[in-house]
Amino acid sequence: MSAQPWKTDHWSVSPHNFDADVAVEPHRVELHDITIRDGEECADLAYNVDDKVRIAEALAATGLKRTELFLTVPGWLEAVRAIMDRQLPLDLYVDWNPERVGRAIDLGVRHIMIWYLIGEHQQTHYLGKSRAELEQVAADQIAAAVAAGCHANLFMPEVSRTPLEHIRSAVEMARDMGAKAVTMVDSYGVMRPPAVSYVVGKMKQWSGLDVDVHCHNDFGLSTANVLAAYDAGAVGLNVCVNGVGYRAGNAPLDEVAAALEILYGVDTGVNLAMLPDLSRLVADITGIECGYFKPIVGDGAFSVERWGGTAKLAAAGERPLAFAFEPEVVGRSPRVVVGKWSDLGAVEKKLTDLGLTSSPQQLQDILLSSQRAGIAHHRPLHDDEFLAIALAGGAVDSE
Repeated sequence: MSAQPWKTDHWSVSPHNFDADVAVEPHRVELHDITIRDGEECADLAYNVDDKVRIAEALAATGLKRTELFLTVPGWLEAVRAIMDRQLPLDLYVDWNPERVGRAIDLGVRHIMIWYLIGEHQQTHYLGKSRAELEQVAADQIAAAVAAGCHANLFMPEVSRTPLEHIRSAVEMARDMGAKAVTMVDSYGVMRPPAVSYVVGKMKQWSGLDVDVHCHNDFGLSTANVLAAYDAGAVGLNVCVNGVGYRAGNAPLDEVAAALEILYGVDTGVNLAMLPDLSRLVADITGIECGYFKPIVGDGAFSVERWGGTAKLAAAGERPLAFAFEPEVVGRSPRVVVGKWSDLGAVEKKLTDLGLTSSPQQLQDILLSSQRAGIAHHRPLHDDEFLAIALAGGAVDSE
């Protein structure tokens, strides 16, 4: 890590992120994408086999090393075969389905998620079995996965509402049975970041294994909670493209990857500049847009109505100070619009982009007319609307 990781040629974030009292020493991290798996649980989308393959290929091209799918949905065998046949530099994780997992292993899968519904209400009302019975089933499945030469990860929905003593029993069992990792699951997004850090730390202490984390977004805290898990030593961070998933979704890949790289100084292996294309692919496949205000990939993330200050900072060699980070870091460009709140800098940039120039007085007149038009339209001006105002105001070709 550089001496000043908060300030580079492309971003200038808070140096307090790296103050001794709060800094986090970078450690191994693996972004575990669950777009294909948790996306299956979204009420308003359905993947076919080709969709899953296209997403897996795009994940691998973007630098992801882990993805996951269910063996419980139609087309599972074709999807596993197609992804494995492509020999992507991507570990494929599947759930332990007793009737189907053997076929997946035969196709080369070596990473198994052992689902253990640890929540008491799940055990009592969903399954009608005791905790001891279900923990033993999980132990047997871990043993079988290990015997088959697989990496077993104990995935525990509802850790967030489970007593610590039950969590400890489960992770110690996983360690004793030969699992390589355990996953803390906040199934309903009901934990605060400090609670996530606390439980992840306990699981790491008790098991000595890698701790992964899976956080839902019901309170809009999924990214913060995943980062809090990293703070506590979590290794496998579950993420989804565009945050797709059950109900309010999961931690968005783009937010977690960019935060780790920029706010922590951690090399995630992800090509941040490819995130917009990945986001667009998943939006096209699912038919679900990510939202205007979505950080990193949303249309509003780098849209501005004022540009004068940015131009001055750029002239002084301090352009990164105009943004949380320069848009180009994540494959984006600034989008300058002209409307009710614009300044002379925005009008001048827009004229330049359109190949036009004007006198200082004309610039003032064009700005005032554009501001009035923006208020009348209740939105910024489209390019053709601004062009008409600019030409009427005396702007001419710059050549």
